[in-house]
Amino acid sequence: MNIALFSDLHLGLGKGTPRFEEAFNNAQKCFEIALENNADAIVLVGDLFNEPVPEIEVIQKAFQIFLTARNKSSEVKIFHEKNSEKKEFEFTGIPIITISGTHEFRGKDSLNILDAFNASKVLLKLHASIAEIQKGKEKLFIHGLSGIPEKHALNALNSWNPKPIKNEKNILLLHQSIKEFLPFEDEMTATISLNDLPSGFDLIVDGHLHWTNLQELEGKKFLLVGSTITTQMKRLEQEKPKGLYLFESETGELKFKEIPNQRKLFYHKIKFEEAKLSEVINDCRKLIEEDLIKENALPPLIRLNLTGSLSAGLNESDINVNEILGEFNDKAIFSVSKNFSSKQFSKKIEELRKLHSEKKPISSLGFELLEKNLNETDFNNAFDAEKVFHLLEEGKIDEVIELMEKK
Repeated sequence: MNIALFSDLHLGLGKGTPRFEEAFNNAQKCFEIALENNADAIVLVGDLFNEPVPEIEVIQKAFQIFLTARNKSSEVKIFHEKNSEKKEFEFTGIPIITISGTHEFRGKDSLNILDAFNASKVLLKLHASIAEIQKGKEKLFIHGLSGIPEKHALNALNSWNPKPIKNEKNILLLHQSIKEFLPFEDEMTATISLNDLPSGFDLIVDGHLHWTNLQELEGKKFLLVGSTITTQMKRLEQEKPKGLYLFESETGELKFKEIPNQRKLFYHKIKFEEAKLSEVINDCRKLIEEDLIKENALPPLIRLNLTGSLSAGLNESDINVNEILGEFNDKAIFSVSKNFSSKQFSKKIEELRKLHSEKKPISSLGFELLEKNLNETDFNNAFDAEKVFHLLEEGKIDEVIELMEKK
């Protein structure tokens, strides 16, 4: 069997912007590629929609895309098994099997938009359940756990405890963060690691994270299938294009198919050192111009991550790049973040590091810092710094103010 796998369509993203149609167009192209490559089933790994309760316009446009799967006939049968109850799922055309993502999540006892599509036989939604696909004598079992809040994810996976069907082909679908793929360890952000994933599945497919990655660990083949549209403008999304995977169940082969004419992302992290405003502006303009010279089917996404230090007298709020962004407003879509420190702040940090390395008592460190700061003011040596420090140490703020006012 040939199974098309893709995820994170985020239909409804960017209402009122050019990106609104982009999400639908990319999803439509993925459906068309799946049909052109004779997919026996289309499997979506969550976050089909960008909002838990999509607007009517979004639902209608999504419905038209899902109906694309009815343009071809299928030779497969689908059975849905949940809580030991097994029923045949009736469908028209090529079957669509999905799990909910975190964007569709509405609470334990609430129905979401995918339940409505499931009830109308447009698609089959799985949650802690199994879809059995039959094609002639061949069988493929799709085990699916819909996305849930991350702090409960590992407990939910262990409680469900999915087991592959012996002597058959098995795929496990998840829509969760995985610790090894996050930039930092955060128990409230991810509770599942690669080692927590069950063994014995021919393929484990995860949505939620928007770049593609294939890992093989102790017999586990783990696929981050990625998104069909860029949403967060992360560096990893610049390095890998958007698209879908085709999985051949008999051989276990995976093929990636890129979405044609997709919007490119250019990610730039620029570190400055004691920079002047003109230097920041000129460097940003140069990078933007270089990006726009390249061949782009659509106005690209350009992400500018500005970091480092600024020259004396400049604050982060002084760095306003809106003027140059306005010059290219009709040629690209921009995202800018700033994380600057001033020269004076950097100097203070270095002083603290030096004092810390000398392993002095807290009281000595405090006095040295006070003395340095007073020497940089107009007070110079107008009064005894040690006396001021001891008054502060004893909480006698009024006496310190009185002393300074006399000078």
